[in-house]
Amino acid sequence: MSELQIPLVIGNIATEVDSAADGNCWSWSAFLRAGKFAALIKQVNFNLHPTFRNPIVKVVEADNSGCFKTPKHQGWGVFEVKIEVYWNSSAIAAPVVSEFVHMLDFGEPEASRQVQVTLKKHIPPAARAEHKPEPRAEATFPASAVAEVLTFSRQQAEHHLQQTPFLERQDPRFFHGRLSGPELNLTLPDAVWKSDKKPREGSAEWLTATEFQDKPEVLATKVGLLATLLQLSQRTVAYTGAGISVPAGIGQAAVGSAGGNKTVNADPTYTHHTMAALNAMGCLHGWVQQNHDGLPQKAGYPQEAINEIHGSWFDPSNPVVLYSGTLRSELCEQMVDFAETSDLTIVMGTSLTGLNADQVAKKPAKRSLRGQSLGTVIISPQQTEQDGKATLRIFAKADDVMKLLSARLGLQVRTTPKRYSGPLKVAVPYDERGARSCNVRTWWNLEVGQRVRISQYNNIEGAGQPSFSGITDKTVGEVLAHDEKCCSLVIAISATRVRLGLWWLEAAARGAVEWLPVVNHMPQRCVGQS
Repeated sequence: MSELQIPLVIGNIATEVDSAADGNCWSWSAFLRAGKFAALIKQVNFNLHPTFRNPIVKVVEADNSGCFKTPKHQGWGVFEVKIEVYWNSSAIAAPVVSEFVHMLDFGEPEASRQVQVTLKKHIPPAARAEHKPEPRAEATFPASAVAEVLTFSRQQAEHHLQQTPFLERQDPRFFHGRLSGPELNLTLPDAVWKSDKKPREGSAEWLTATEFQDKPEVLATKVGLLATLLQLSQRTVAYTGAGISVPAGIGQAAVGSAGGNKTVNADPTYTHHTMAALNAMGCLHGWVQQNHDGLPQKAGYPQEAINEIHGSWFDPSNPVVLYSGTLRSELCEQMVDFAETSDLTIVMGTSLTGLNADQVAKKPAKRSLRGQSLGTVIISPQQTEQDGKATLRIFAKADDVMKLLSARLGLQVRTTPKRYSGPLKVAVPYDERGARSCNVRTWWNLEVGQRVRISQYNNIEGAGQPSFSGITDKTVGEVLAHDEKCCSLVIAISATRVRLGLWWLEAAARGAVEWLPVVNHMPQRCVGQS
């Protein structure tokens, strides 16, 4: 028996559904292209997310181009698709089955990558040229590093970024960002936790979960550059994932050196507190938060300035969205606005592996090539597929970076959660439906024992959570408890227990949000209003 090298292409196509009702919804199909080798394949199984009604899609016939493709599906979420290729045993001796993983990506009309399979064939294949992999280029830097930060103007930064294309992995600046140069003498980061696993299945072939740490003098230089970028930026947006909440004891899906099992009882980290201080200082203008944990608000970040794109543990009107669900429409619109208008995006705690929300990081980076933005800063111990696009790349834990940054900017950063000590019954500028009003004020009574309903402006159906099945804006629930430790109220609606963050009371009293998340079952107008 001889070997046969078979190139395959795995990936997905995606088209955004233009429907206000669907919000941010995509029509997509996963595929495996085998070309002329399709005749060797007996069947291809595509294993979708388990929340799908039929999570295993079996495809036994390729189209005329040799492509095995799933029917079209709709949804907002990206996830790992396990692809199983069953080879025709009459032609192939081994292996009988090959397995691959593709992470769905809706950022482009088609997202794909090539994989290669080595098969044992009964009939010897034609002779082929020996494949010799090219040696990997090693990045080298001068041995010394500097702590002084070069001063620069916005015009200089824009010009430099416009003249600097996205970096390839072999470029010496790949570990530091496009703003770096030889005059900074930045040395390579140290590998402080090694792993041969991928941060997520479906990540780029070269990526592993290995964690790196910039040397102290290099980190000081990079934080100085970050401080200057923040001061020059006209509109700064944060884009964060589960990684910034790991120090709080909350687990993450990606592979890493740490984790935890806390949920609603977690307290904010130094990073959350610093982001709140940056917002209060006028240096942070928006925050797209992948997490559901409410830690930004517990740190004092205002509810109206946070975009909880994937749902929240502390907002019953915005349940955590399943991968097969639909994102809340106005949050998607705001997310797109951030992506298209952010002057500087700060990325922390996310692996940037293809979520639609990753556009908040990608689009400002692309605009920087035209001198139209300051681009994107990525802060993470792990490498990401987007590192070459970064204006500045910092290898460190977010808390360590934020401590240095707050000292450099002179920020007053609190280190304890913000507690709500006000009444649970407040007069708010909202009507009986929970819509903000210039003419009507009602009592929002969330005292224990009060009967409440989820606002009619909700994403219950879109989220697709089984625990919310049968719950509508007409379903009456009851406030069960005031949980001060978790900074929330516990509400029973049907057979489901939900939480409402206490910070909503402050936001509502200010009229800061467009709709209340819950309303009283029998709302009352304030005295003097009919």
